[in-house]
Amino acid sequence: MSSSDRGLDLARASAGAGRLSRLVRGGLVALTLGVLASACTVQPVYMTIANGPNVAADLSAVQVEDVSDRVGQEVRNNLIFGFTGGGNPAPPRYELSLRVTSADARLGFERDETAPAYSVTVTVAYELREIATGKVILRSLNRGVASYDRSNQAFANQRAKIDAENRAAQSVADDIQLRLAAALASGKAS
Repeated sequence: MSSSDRGLDLARASAGAGRLSRLVRGGLVALTLGVLASACTVQPVYMTIANGPNVAADLSAVQVEDVSDRVGQEVRNNLIFGFTGGGNPAPPRYELSLRVTSADARLGFERDETAPAYSVTVTVAYELREIATGKVILRSLNRGVASYDRSNQAFANQRAKIDAENRAAQSVADDIQLRLAAALASGKAS
C-alpha cells in the first residue's frame, strides 16, 4: 500500500468518525429536548381533568353583579354568555364585581383641526370572590380598545362610537374570562 493510499484511508476513517460524532451529538440533543418536553404541563384550560378542576363548571357558577351604564352592561352580557354559553347558569359559588369606565380620544387632526379617527378604551376593574368564604380569588384590571372613524353625519358618528364601544367591551370580556378561567384552574388566590 502506498503512502497516498494510507492517507486516503485515514481521511475516510476520520470523515466516518466525524459523521458518527455528529449523529451521537444529534441523538443527545433530541434526547434532551424529549426529556424537557415531557416535563411540560401545558394543557387546555377548559379540558376536564380527572380529580382536577372543572373550569367550565366553575365559570358557569360565577354570578356577575349588576352594572349601571350601557357599556358596563355590554361587558356583563358578554361575560355571562361566555361563562354559560347561553345555557342556564349553575348555582352561584363565585361573585364577580365590575367597575366599568369608557373614554374616547382623538387619534390625530386634519388641517381644519377636525379628528376623523377616534379610539374608545373600555377599562374594567374586577374582583372575583368565593361566596362561601369571601376569599378573593382574583383582583385585576383589563382594558379593551377599538377605533372608529367620524364623518359629518351625527347619527353615523353616534352609531360608529357605539359599535366601537361594543367591540372594546367584547375584547375586554374575552380577556377577563380567560384570566378567570386560569385563576380557577390553578386554584391560586391573588
